Amino acid sequence: MTFTLALLLFSATPVEHLTVTPDLAKRKLNISVTFDGWDGDCLCVDMGGEDALSGLSRHATQSACFARPAKGPLTYTVDLAKLSRMHNDPDYAADLGPAWLFHDVAAFLHPDGVDTELRVRFVLPKGVSVAAPWPQNPDGSFTVSPAQFDSGAYVALGALRTLEDLKLDGFSARLTIVDEPKAASDEQLRAWVRGALTSLGKFYGRSPSRGERPIHVVLAGMPSDDAGVFGSVLRRKEPSVMLIYGTKATRGFETDWVATHELFHLGNPPTQGRYPWFVEGFTTYYTELLRARSKALPEGVVWGTLASSLRDYCQPEGTTLLERSRELARNHDWMRIYWAGACLALRVDVAIRVTSKGARSLDSLLRELRKAEPLNEADLLAAFDQATGSDLASRHVAETKHLPIEELLRELGVGAVKDDVAVLDDKAPLAKVRQAMSRW
Repeated sequence: MTFTLALLLFSATPVEHLTVTPDLAKRKLNISVTFDGWDGDCLCVDMGGEDALSGLSRHATQSACFARPAKGPLTYTVDLAKLSRMHNDPDYAADLGPAWLFHDVAAFLHPDGVDTELRVRFVLPKGVSVAAPWPQNPDGSFTVSPAQFDSGAYVALGALRTLEDLKLDGFSARLTIVDEPKAASDEQLRAWVRGALTSLGKFYGRSPSRGERPIHVVLAGMPSDDAGVFGSVLRRKEPSVMLIYGTKATRGFETDWVATHELFHLGNPPTQGRYPWFVEGFTTYYTELLRARSKALPEGVVWGTLASSLRDYCQPEGTTLLERSRELARNHDWMRIYWAGACLALRVDVAIRVTSKGARSLDSLLRELRKAEPLNEADLLAAFDQATGSDLASRHVAETKHLPIEELLRELGVGAVKDDVAVLDDKAPLAKVRQAMSRW
């Protein structure tokens, strides 16, 4: 009995206790840390957030790490403004006006090389609320599993309110909004997100997320007449979503693409790396098709966008899609890579539908790949080649000259685009395939 208990105690996951006191007027987080079951001396932060932390001494040998003080409490400060500027990327931290959003992995220290459960308690000044995807304990603290912390989460702090606890078929979402003046009604924003999630639930046949908790969505505004402005997703485990809308917008939410695009990412098959040609390209493709299927936009408008963008960006122009995608952080060629990836998605989808005589599609293949272990680029291309019965995908991403996209559009019955609407020929050889792609 004593031996068994000792084994259980020895194998228990260490617990890290963080007390977070935000000072949003100074754009800082003051954090204190204690531990149960860990007595090491090296604490690290991920994503390059170390330069936004102060109050600790750098570790002598480990980069992005700090030495645990020999005596006294472990306390440090996170400069949110500096964190947001360092990478010029809202995935790290974002100033949302009356609130701040930050990525926990870029701000919370963790023991080097040790899986640690986090217990996070927020000491909130008057008028400041918190929104996070983690389960909350009766005492108000949050519990973050090692797996969830490894995946990361968006945390919002500031003037917040719950917009809706959304119940859908088989899953749920909690919508939190930054409380600020806006032209659109609450119901318009609810419907914006609800419509996208409903469509995705239908696409995947279940929750677009692989997690079990409500999908965590934070909405914030910025001065713009556009309904949807920007979004970002942390999609692993229990996902976090940030959606930015235009505070001047009074309409357009029902046809907007941002919510559909960002939320579709929640269902992307797991991958071993970030492959923009796939993750962004295939999502871009379905962003358009799903708005046709949900009747948010007429078929001609959707195919007008697809045809125009594919004609502009599909051709490799001397550089392969794989090369351009791998160098995205340097070349910033977002539009070409997103739409060249969408071009591949279209070609694969058509090939699967034709080869299987309509029994299968890219839809069904993506649903199957969601169940797989994390895939690398070679795995993805092999899956697409196998599904099409050819080396179509492998050749597409390696091509440097011409891709037959105009020929494919002609066979699908997609002609010239006039006033953003494609002329559709329902007598074209693959017109029925195009129609099936545009409908549930």
